[in-house]
Amino acid sequence: MESYYHRSKNIANSFLFILPLLVLYEVGIALQESSIRNASDVFIEKIFNLFGKNGSLIFNLLVIAFLLISIIYVEKKYRLDFLTFVFMFGESMVYALFMGNVIGYIVYELLFPYALAMPFSLNMWLGIILSVGAGVYEEIVFRLLLITSLYFIFTTLLKISKPISAIISIMTGTLLFAAMHYVGTLGDTFTYSNFTFRILAGIVLSTIFMFRGLGVAVYTHAIYDVLSVLKPFHI
Repeated sequence: MESYYHRSKNIANSFLFILPLLVLYEVGIALQESSIRNASDVFIEKIFNLFGKNGSLIFNLLVIAFLLISIIYVEKKYRLDFLTFVFMFGESMVYALFMGNVIGYIVYELLFPYALAMPFSLNMWLGIILSVGAGVYEEIVFRLLLITSLYFIFTTLLKISKPISAIISIMTGTLLFAAMHYVGTLGDTFTYSNFTFRILAGIVLSTIFMFRGLGVAVYTHAIYDVLSVLKPFHI
């Protein structure tokens, strides 16, 4: 039996873990009939639109293929264990509360005590759905795809040491992650306080991804965002 650390970090196990969030987001957006979608979701959608009318079909087939492969792999290597997912959820909850309370305290109480809170302007249900989507798609784009690609380039192609490559990859991905929130017609208003919060949160999420895997990073982000729908600021 592999340890919980290795089981929970495994990419196949992570995919099975985040699949319910992916389904919840897609179904929720469809039921809301809203034109508002997560920016990273739109980015991935544009990539698949390069395949024309078959883009959505290809995306859905890939999801099904990953699902089947993940089930077979996890069952063969570990055997599916629901308790592992329960522990992963609890671990993610701890990290999410850390981001909200510790990083929130550092930014909004110590560094910028007079910063004005930004009210959440969407209805609560849509806000929860978009929060779930942010957890799934932003972690896939900025952590799984971007940081993994940068780390590969720095370590394999440029022959930079692994610790330095990890730091550069995390900081680059974090800066792009933070900047993305201010782009487009629905982008947030830039303030030093919310930018600092996103930088610190991005570093935490990137570190979680590298040491604990995609699944825990996705749920940490999603849980924090869902909880923050009732609060004045979110990432």
